[in-house]
Amino acid sequence: MMWTLADIAGQNGGCAETIYIGVGTRIQREQAEVIQPMEETVKIGLDVVPMSYPPSGVRAYVQALIDAFRSRDSGIELVPLAPLSGLTRSMNRWSRLSWDVHGIAGSAESAQVDLLHMTRFAAPRAIGRPFVVTVHDLIPLQLPEYRASLPSRVQSELARRSVGSANRIIVPSRFVAGEVTSLLDVPAERIDVIPMGVSIPTEPAHPPFLAGPYILHAGGFDARKNLPALIRAFGLAAPDPGSDWRLVVLGAPHTGNAVVYPPLGPVIERAGLQDRVILTGRVSEAEKHTLYRHAAIAVAPSTSEGFGLPILEAMAYGIPVVASNRTSHPDVAGDAALLVEPTEEALAAGLLRLATDAELHTDLVTRGRERAAEFPWSRTANLTLETYRAVVNS
Repeated sequence: MMWTLADIAGQNGGCAETIYIGVGTRIQREQAEVIQPMEETVKIGLDVVPMSYPPSGVRAYVQALIDAFRSRDSGIELVPLAPLSGLTRSMNRWSRLSWDVHGIAGSAESAQVDLLHMTRFAAPRAIGRPFVVTVHDLIPLQLPEYRASLPSRVQSELARRSVGSANRIIVPSRFVAGEVTSLLDVPAERIDVIPMGVSIPTEPAHPPFLAGPYILHAGGFDARKNLPALIRAFGLAAPDPGSDWRLVVLGAPHTGNAVVYPPLGPVIERAGLQDRVILTGRVSEAEKHTLYRHAAIAVAPSTSEGFGLPILEAMAYGIPVVASNRTSHPDVAGDAALLVEPTEEALAAGLLRLATDAELHTDLVTRGRERAAEFPWSRTANLTLETYRAVVNS
């Protein structure tokens, strides 16, 4: 049978305490920057629709901005904007599209905000006030499987036409900046590269769920995450480090769409790894914290990323990282990760090297901690404030 986290937790007593990591909370004071306030209070309408998403980098980004701008001395009066029907993933997709195109503009007008910040790849067709858009990636325009449904195609096309009219566009990496310039025809001088952040974990972890070393993947399940290649790579590498090594894939697909979220069960079975690959299913923050704390290696084999927050999260936990050398990963990892081609052979070689080379392992732990410390969420908030200033002052 294939293992799940519920099976393991049942054998080890589970976790009782909830610990929140990775959404801008509990940053060590020596790593945090002071939020520089606006000269005058500015009313910002913040698109908080991503707070309805399952745990993700975009949701963490919105939560971090809320946490930063909630401070009384930030100079920001924050107005969260969301549909009156509430934030639900089950909301009709046409209703969500109507909100993006028309509803949020009306709410911004009613609230008389000075500036609207769309926190994802969407924008109103018309709005009588300045607005900023954060484009985390352009995956829906680049990969056909992400726009297979009619609502997805319509949303992607409308966003492609309207996002370029924003006063400024925020992107998390230089890679996405280049994509926005080439695919949306936006001049580079209207784009602000503002990296995402990571919280430096300080809380003690629960005892490990697993006996023996394991490789952790925490980057999601959709097609570009390249999980079938990772599973086959683990199968190639597994005999050498030892039979006690396992691959832990954290989380669960967001939907049952097999095009966007290819099923992994058949891949695992064909590789004969049913007892060595663990699909955790949805986990609590405490369980996620524990899985990170005790991992031997983290792996990020994605073929396309706008940023790559799981890389920084692993580094913050002191876990050495093997990552693909594609798109934004080199920007995020710098020289603090082992970057390889996202093929099963190259991934297998990278995993094996990091599992058997103690000197490299130690070096990447040190480099990774230093790299993660360069990305506090407070810097993300400060740079976002600079974008707000530039728009409001103009």
